[in-house]
Amino acid sequence: MPVTLKDIAAQVGVSVNTASRALKDKKDIGLKTRERVKEAAAALGYRPNLNARSLVLKKTSTVGVAVTEPSNPVRVEFCERLRECAAADGYRLLTASLTGSSETRRDTLDDLLARRVDGLIAGYIRSPNAEQPFAGILRECHRAGLPAVVFGDPETTTADCLEIDFFDSARRLTEHAISRGYRDIALFCPPGKSARLDGYRHAMTAAGLAGHIRTYPLNGSGFAGAAASLEAFLKEFKRPPRAIIGYNDISAIGIISALKKHGWRVPEDCAAAGVDNIAYGEYHDPPLTSIGFDAGVFAETVWQLLKARLNGTETGPPRRLKLHQQLVIRQSC
Repeated sequence: MPVTLKDIAAQVGVSVNTASRALKDKKDIGLKTRERVKEAAAALGYRPNLNARSLVLKKTSTVGVAVTEPSNPVRVEFCERLRECAAADGYRLLTASLTGSSETRRDTLDDLLARRVDGLIAGYIRSPNAEQPFAGILRECHRAGLPAVVFGDPETTTADCLEIDFFDSARRLTEHAISRGYRDIALFCPPGKSARLDGYRHAMTAAGLAGHIRTYPLNGSGFAGAAASLEAFLKEFKRPPRAIIGYNDISAIGIISALKKHGWRVPEDCAAAGVDNIAYGEYHDPPLTSIGFDAGVFAETVWQLLKARLNGTETGPPRRLKLHQQLVIRQSC
């Protein structure tokens, strides 16, 4: 059975209230009594009941964090930096993965909220308005006064939002490839509409290369899916385009791997670039040209948005910030 305050009080010969206040270092309890209570607590292996404390305070000091692509290094680094920001303000994170069907994602978010988190952070979200289960969760949080922050390129008016300008990112990556003299530039991306696709098309069209626009679907996520997509491309067209822009760094690295497997040199035969600027990209062979954020700065920005709601310094309508990523030119493109 867990050790309780009653056990400590009985061991020392004081009241439960005195034991509780001694453990909290309240000055109205004598120093010697405080020391005896702490010694007894340590000897008995006492741990505070955080659930009981949360019921009293009506606060759990936890924040729910749900992200897509949890194995993507950029998500891992973001969550760790976010954990550091939260810990500095006395909060812990409960993390979850937004994968699977819309119903599964809804269940994931419901589970976080059922744990009585004090706030919610979710990303990368493409469009909550299109993903009705998620939009419903945000509306519930808004009605309940539960602070929520989403990031990615979402469309929402019920939560604070940190929009990453992926249109600008894809446009600038494409313009960079064009400045290097490439004309046959392909974008490997998931099927459907996206800001990256729009940015790529805009840059190609503005450069008079509308006739060279080529998109190719990614075969799932991760390194293997991107490599399989490049394999399919080569089977269909026999040779790679002169340059490839990956949907993210993971896809770009998977594509480069497949190119090398077939003897194509990067960037001599086919240049490649990605989005996210994961730390590993700098040490890849060749070092990966990418566009992204400093994970610490991004996590701090997300946390400050949520913190302002948690401590009540921000009570106005949901805020929307737009961030532009930084282009990092290396050897792959």
